[in-house]
Amino acid sequence: MNTQDRVALAIKDVVSNMMNKVMDRVLIEDPFIKENHHAAKPLYAALVPDEIFKGAHFERRFVTPFGSVWEKLAMVVATEAHGYCSKGHSVHGIVGDESLRRIQEVLNTLEHNTKK
Repeated sequence: MNTQDRVALAIKDVVSNMMNKVMDRVLIEDPFIKENHHAAKPLYAALVPDEIFKGAHFERRFVTPFGSVWEKLAMVVATEAHGYCSKGHSVHGIVGDESLRRIQEVLNTLEHNTKK
């Protein structure tokens, strides 16, 4: 198996594991129970359809673990592509002027994207 295939498989594994945990949490450990929602938030339940809150319930359980998946993805890509990955490692040195200029250019493009 070549590097590109190993990286793709590692990425798929990380995302699949995360989604399996999310679905287990949403469907088994902490499902949306309409009656509990109505009892805890009767005004919200009276004003907004249950399907909206059920979606929000899922979204909260998806977004939180997805925040940490980026680090895991970076780690598996580095490990599969380069054979090594270190987490929490400090790097010391000097960043050159041209590199700083290019970093600022990329940040400016991201912050002021006019293609929205």
